This record gives sequence, structure tokens and C-alpha cells, in this order.
Amino acid sequence: MTAAPPMLSELERDALAELGNIGIGRASTALGRMLGGLVTLSVPSVEMVPPADVAGLLDRALTPPLVGVSEKLGGLFAGCALLVFPQAGSMAVVRAALPPDVSAEDASEMEDEVLAELGNVVLNSALALVANLLGEPVDTGLPAVSRGSAAEILLGCAGPVGTEGAAVLFHIDLRTSLPGGGGAVVGGRVVLLLDAGSAGALQATLGRYIGRLVA
Repeated sequence: MTAAPPMLSELERDALAELGNIGIGRASTALGRMLGGLVTLSVPSVEMVPPADVAGLLDRALTPPLVGVSEKLGGLFAGCALLVFPQAGSMAVVRAALPPDVSAEDASEMEDEVLAELGNVVLNSALALVANLLGEPVDTGLPAVSRGSAAEILLGCAGPVGTEGAAVLFHIDLRTSLPGGGGAVVGGRVVLLLDAGSAGALQATLGRYIGRLVA
């Protein structure tokens, strides 16, 4: 029997959404600085679900095949972080990150390297700020790129979290703009797969964060 993740109160859910909003905003600023303002990220919505539900939710929300950038996590968020979006939109993101004179062939060859760098900036910028606001440490590993169905991407995400953990999903829209006009909006998810201890610790930390806000 799969254990349910911690039930968040409305205040806890709002606080987590606010933290995600702030973290994704920081990530968008970092991307804009790196890419000259050619990529921006939207305000996320958030939900916490059992880890077993993540693959189905991703496959329904995004159009497979998918591409994911994953990093191992330690500290407050022990588990794995993922940036996931449809593979069909990955090249638009890569093109926005590269100089306009890079050929299509060269861009294709550099795709994984560019995606890993972008994923690293997004995940590290967002998680570092959220952890700082919560007053807890977070450690991240090196980024890895994988492709396939949501289930295949999750298999490569630093190993199983376990049925008693929790998954936090942030909806994001990644908007690219290209020199001379044009661009695309790529819908994706930032996923935190947390072990059982981290899921409980996150809820307790959210409670302390809310207490500081209302004090």
C-alpha cells in the first residue's frame, strides 16, 4: 500500500507556492543574465502528490517524449530535482541559448550540453533561494540529461525515493525570444522527489516559515 504524502494545509500550500514563485523568479533572472534576457520563466502553481503518481501526471500534462535535467539533492531536500519539458520544445530553448550564427547541425550536437547548463542554472538558483528563505541547507549534484517517457526519466533521477516520500510539482512556462523576432512558449514542470524524512521536514519548515511571516 502506497503511503500518502503529507497533507498540506491551505496556508502551507500558499507558502510553498510563494516560495516556488520567488525561486523561479530568481532562476528567470539568472537565465536572463546568462542569455541576455532571451529566456523567462512564469509564475508556477504547485501540488504535492505521491511519487507513484508523478509519471502519469507528467505524461498527461506534457506531450511525450520528454526531456529531463536531473540533479541529486541533499540537505533539506533529500532526493532528486528535475526540470522536465517536451522534447519537441527542447530545441527552441537550445536555439535561444546559443548565438544566432550557430548552425542547426552544431546546435543539435550541443543540445545535451546546453540543456544541462540551463537545467543546472534553473534548479540551483531556485533551490538555493528557497533553502535560504527557509533557513535550511540544500546540496545539489551535477546535472544529467535523459529522454523518453516520464517513467523513463524518473528512473534516471538518482534512484527511487520510496513509496513513503512525496513529490512537489511546480508548473512553469518557459518563454524564449530570438534575435530578430520569434520564439516559443514551452510548458514544463520542476519536480522535487523527496524521501519520507524530507517530506515531513519540509512541512515542518513551512510551518516555521509561516510563523515568522505572521509574527
